[in-house]
Amino acid sequence: MKVDLHNHTNYSDGYYSPKEVVAAAIKNGVDCFAITDHDSVFGCDEIQEAAKDTKVKVINGMELSTEYKGKSVHLVCLFKNNIIPQKLVEFSYKMLEQRKERAIKMMSLVEKYYGLKIDIDLLISESKILTRGNMAVHLAKMNNLPLEEAHKYVSFSSKAYIPSTKLPTKEGLDFVKECGCLVILAHPCLLPKEYVEEICTFGLDGIEVKYPKNKVGDEEYFRALAQKYHLFVSAGSDFHGDTLKHAMIGTCTLDAQEFAIIKERLNLQW
Repeated sequence: MKVDLHNHTNYSDGYYSPKEVVAAAIKNGVDCFAITDHDSVFGCDEIQEAAKDTKVKVINGMELSTEYKGKSVHLVCLFKNNIIPQKLVEFSYKMLEQRKERAIKMMSLVEKYYGLKIDIDLLISESKILTRGNMAVHLAKMNNLPLEEAHKYVSFSSKAYIPSTKLPTKEGLDFVKECGCLVILAHPCLLPKEYVEEICTFGLDGIEVKYPKNKVGDEEYFRALAQKYHLFVSAGSDFHGDTLKHAMIGTCTLDAQEFAIIKERLNLQW
């Protein structure tokens, strides 16, 4: 059994529609995967519909954006009984507006600092939710740039960069726990190790020990933290549908034994 618990669709900054993500999962031999779009639950119903006549199982979820000591910290949130919490539907609508406002401000700064062409109305009309990924694609298209170069203008080091959220990690974690989610620290390899251990004391349920960008020794280190803080282990490919920055769905997976505790705690009846 192959279980991949971290994947994105075009309802956030993924390139694939929910139907295309399901097809990619089947092609790569994935038996079960989670949909975890950034700060949005809007793709969940569509992906369940796309998967209903297939053998692949889909777990509804979301990836929450938070901040800890100036670093971006993402939390994979999985929904018990596969039911979307109403509070997260409301949160998703709120974030939709916040990300729209942020995109307008960032694109204005890109135009000011770098002199690039922008059509903000077109960007908004073409995007289900506005992320830096959407912005980069728009810049590449409007200015005939390679996508890799376009990403630089909306990267953390760009003069036009504005954080998507200032939600503190502990506050965000408490919020999604109140919503009944199982919460997993996403891609801990992208954070300083001392921060990872501090966050492990906040009340997480799990930690993503398998991730495509892990360095040598990372998985063993995160497994030791999981054991120390009584967390379950998770795996995620962080699939977005591009080959520039992200891996293919099914690259990092759990087996049936590793997944059993998560399945039980989610109360999944399959």
